[in-house]
Amino acid sequence: MPEVTVLMSVYNGLPFLPSAVNSILQQTLKDLTLLIVNDGSTDGTREFLERIDDSRVRIVNQPNQGLGGALNVGLAMCETEFLARMDADDIALPNRIETQLRFLRQHSEVGTVGSQFAYLGENGRTGFSPQLPCDHETIYADLLRVRHALCHATILCRTALLKQIGGYRIRGVGQDWDMMLRIGELARLANVDRVLYLYRLHQKSANATKLQEMQVAHAYASHNAKCRAAKRTAPSLTEFTASRPAESLWRRIAGRADRYAFSQYRQALLDVLSGRKVTGYARLGWAAICSPQRTTPRIRRLAQRLFQKNSRIPASA
Repeated sequence: MPEVTVLMSVYNGLPFLPSAVNSILQQTLKDLTLLIVNDGSTDGTREFLERIDDSRVRIVNQPNQGLGGALNVGLAMCETEFLARMDADDIALPNRIETQLRFLRQHSEVGTVGSQFAYLGENGRTGFSPQLPCDHETIYADLLRVRHALCHATILCRTALLKQIGGYRIRGVGQDWDMMLRIGELARLANVDRVLYLYRLHQKSANATKLQEMQVAHAYASHNAKCRAAKRTAPSLTEFTASRPAESLWRRIAGRADRYAFSQYRQALLDVLSGRKVTGYARLGWAAICSPQRTTPRIRRLAQRLFQKNSRIPASA
């Protein structure tokens, strides 16, 4: 039996799904299972999946349940020691699974390991790699502060541990944040300090339509983790939302500005990766003006990463 199951949930994954599937089937670790849960797709995804001719691929077709529900279906079917996540529009670099599996074999105290990632444009151009922390203490503290510290799609974890915490509990967005915090209470979290994953940006991923819902869900996951640490009963999502203090007019305006700036920031990255550099960098500046408190640090970190990358390129003779 393989050691690793790669779990992918897909809903209307075309046109990027074939590249995502191939990136797993072409891993340097050949002995794996790719379990794909087709979560009620209507765009030809099912027909593509049925044409895959590889004995390592298992396919489950079901009515739409949402990401968390689909992942729980796949988790219940997973019989391997390790489980890796993979999104249906991204690309795993060839040595991703082998590298992360070696890491978990060498660090028995770690329950889940992710990796650094780079953004991937619609035309295949890559760039911009946000630096994620690698040590457990920083990762867990950042998750509690609702800061991005572990990319869910990059993780490889111990299957028994994920089943022990009950899989994914929060319905809708935020199920990954809650899951990673609960694993972090039982085992250590880590990131491999290498880019092993390409996170695709496209028009659907660059908008901020669900950002407010996501912010609430992440805050709820963090609040529940603090309740568990204090041995208090965690509220339901409805109770948590109702208990939050009403925002002032200024805070509502600031929140909308933050979400708009985030959307512009993601669109700017997509512009640059698509070759529209003038538009992209202008949009980055506009995002910083709209929400300087949140966007400027992102742009500063981005500039530092670009400077470090360029400084390693030797000058031509």
